[in-house]
Amino acid sequence: MSCEGCPLKDKCTKAQGDREIKVSKEYLRLKQQAREQLKSENGHALSVRRMHEPESVFGQIKNNRGFRRFLLRGLPKVSLEVGWLSLAHNLLKKAARAKIALQG
Repeated sequence: MSCEGCPLKDKCTKAQGDREIKVSKEYLRLKQQAREQLKSENGHALSVRRMHEPESVFGQIKNNRGFRRFLLRGLPKVSLEVGWLSLAHNLLKKAARAKIALQG
């Protein structure tokens, strides 16, 4: 399809010639394959299980604890920082459960 003569060409692209659009058939095939796997019974069960595993913890640490970026650099230091974050998260969960148990 040619862009020549199109009234929207100036808003759409700054290229001098026509635009080229390339579509990877391999990408589309793999995307469709992934979609089918997720729609299968086994794929659905895996995605449901994944929702209940570690992703919620990372979301809680980011949202509830306000953690946005690591303060330290380098894998050993980042690993230590993740350990401290995990420890703090687990201790705060334990304290919340203990508080509920004392009130109830």
